[in-house]
Amino acid sequence: MSLVPVARMDDIYRLGRFRGGILVFKHSTRCSISTAAHHRVTTWLSTRPEVEVGYLDVRSQRPLSNELAEAWSVEHQSPQLLWFREDGSVLHESHFGIDTRWIESLN
Repeated sequence: MSLVPVARMDDIYRLGRFRGGILVFKHSTRCSISTAAHHRVTTWLSTRPEVEVGYLDVRSQRPLSNELAEAWSVEHQSPQLLWFREDGSVLHESHFGIDTRWIESLN
């Protein structure tokens, strides 16, 4: 599994690409819905060791979470999975919408 902790925006932009975009998972360690989403993401990653997903703990890294939301023009949510595409557009899903089907639909 390749959940890669990120501490700065530079860390995010250095992540490996998934289908031409950057994946970032925003997670709250105190939320049961976020825990369920975390489980779905890590289960999906367990069969894709080559994929890197940025991991951002919103409780300990709120300033970075806010900076990311502003830079990518998305409303902050947690849990949230973001896919920053090469053309600058961002697709994102949150809460129970984060699942294998959604991740696999990214093109």
